[in-house]
Amino acid sequence: MTAIGRIPPLLFALFAVTVALMSAGRSDAVSRWVWPLVGEVIHGFERPATAWAAGHRGIDIQALPGSEVRAPVTGRITFVGPVAGRGVIVLRTLEDDDVTLEPIEPAVVLGDVVNAGDIVGFLRGGHLGRNALHLGIRVKGEYVNPIPFLPLQPRIVVYDSWLDSYALG
Repeated sequence: MTAIGRIPPLLFALFAVTVALMSAGRSDAVSRWVWPLVGEVIHGFERPATAWAAGHRGIDIQALPGSEVRAPVTGRITFVGPVAGRGVIVLRTLEDDDVTLEPIEPAVVLGDVVNAGDIVGFLRGGHLGRNALHLGIRVKGEYVNPIPFLPLQPRIVVYDSWLDSYALG
């Protein structure tokens, strides 16, 4: 095989390495999302028909009052305070999206920079008559469903066979 016959595979390999390095650098810049707390989603996202129409502009995650609420993504706290009598935190992401958490007893102050997983507050009870955290996300000013941003919900699974073998020694 001549030197000319070897050029295309070398170019292909160089191209593949370049693409891999570019995508690795980009993945570090993309925000990593985590669940703000562990619990069942008891009310899903319902897009309103118009900007001011009724809808549910986020998800509600069931949890006990006093549960630690963690930042679902890295960003800067842009609002901390009451809205309609409920404690609210707004977090601006690295992509300039807004994340809303309520009802919450804040453990952060305006301007704090938090990483995904950092404690930002504690759940207050009574959201819509339930013990739940409301998580809302606005992308370019429009509310979107938070579920696609979040990883699979962590779950504890106990297998009967493991219990049997453990109990029987």
